[in-house]
Amino acid sequence: MNLGFWGKLKRPIVGLAPMDGVTDAPMRYITAKYGRPDVMFTEFVSADGLKRVTGGNKLSLASRNSLLRHLRFDESERPVVAQLFGGEPESFFEVAKLIVKMGFDGVDINMGCPAKKVAGRGEGAGLIKNHELAGEIIAAVKKGVEGKIPVSVKTRIGFEKADPEWWKFLATQDLAAVTIHGRTFKQLYQGEADWEAIGEAGTLIKQSGAVFLGSGDISSRQQAVVSCQKYGVDGALIGRGAMGNPWIFKKLKNSKTQELKTEEKLSIAVEHARKFEEVFPNDRFFIMRKHLSWYARGFDGAADLRQKLVLCNSADEVEAIVSRFLE
Repeated sequence: MNLGFWGKLKRPIVGLAPMDGVTDAPMRYITAKYGRPDVMFTEFVSADGLKRVTGGNKLSLASRNSLLRHLRFDESERPVVAQLFGGEPESFFEVAKLIVKMGFDGVDINMGCPAKKVAGRGEGAGLIKNHELAGEIIAAVKKGVEGKIPVSVKTRIGFEKADPEWWKFLATQDLAAVTIHGRTFKQLYQGEADWEAIGEAGTLIKQSGAVFLGSGDISSRQQAVVSCQKYGVDGALIGRGAMGNPWIFKKLKNSKTQELKTEEKLSIAVEHARKFEEVFPNDRFFIMRKHLSWYARGFDGAADLRQKLVLCNSADEVEAIVSRFLE
C-alpha cells in the first residue's frame, strides 16, 4: 500500500472537500493562502472526457479548455489531489498517467456524486451498487499511477441506506485513503450527515491500513477536530462550510471560532475576484459571482451588498462596489 503524503499528515487531518463548480483553482489558491487546509481536492473531472483530450480525438476548443481548467493548481495548494469520475476503467487508466505527469500529490475516485446525470449512468454514487465495476476502476487507476502517487476514494455511506457491505468492499481494495460522506445517495444533501455510520465505517476500513476521513455538516475546524476524536476517524473534510469562508481551516491557539472583520472578509473577496481573472482570463465572470455571494453574509448590510455583487462583470466592479460599501 502506497500511503504517499497521507501517511505524513498530522492527525486529525482537516481538508477541503471536492465540490463541483466550487473548488476551482482560484478558490483553492485563496483557501490555501488564508486557511491552509491539510489537503485539498480539485473539482471532479470526467475521466472519459480527459481521455478524449489526451488521446488526440477531436474536441471543440471550449470542451478541451473546460476539462483541463479543472486541473490547474498552484504549488501553494500542496498536497493537492485530482478527483476523477466516470465509468470506463480504460479511461481511468489513461488519465491516471496524466495526473502523475501533471505533478499531483494523489488521485481520488469519485464514488459519491448524487447528480442524476452521473449516478444514472452508473458513475459516482452509482458505483456503490456495482462493486465489480468499482473494483475494476480502482485497479485501473492503480495500474496507471504505477505506485508513484496514492489512490483514494470518496463516497457515501450507502445508496439507499447505510451499507456495511460497501464499506467491507472498500476495505479490500488496498486504498491509501477513503473519505465517506455521511449521507446516502437517496438523501442527496438533505437531512443530517450520519456520523455514527461514518464512525462504524471508519472502524472497519481503518483495519485495512487506509487513512479514513469523514465528511458532512462540518462548519468549523474545531468541529472537525471534535468529530474526529468522538468517532475515531483520522480526519474530516469541510465542504459547504468553506464557501466564502477560506479562513475556516486556520489553526487557532484557542478554541474560539475564527472571525474576521467585515473589511477583511471583503478584501479577500476582491482578491479572489482578481485571482479568478488572472487564472481564467478568458472565462465569463459570472462563474465568480456565486463565490462573491458567499462572502457577503454575516454582517449588517450583507443582503444589499450581495444583490450588487452578483451582478458584477469584473474584479474592478467588485472592488468599486466594496469600496463604496465600506465608506
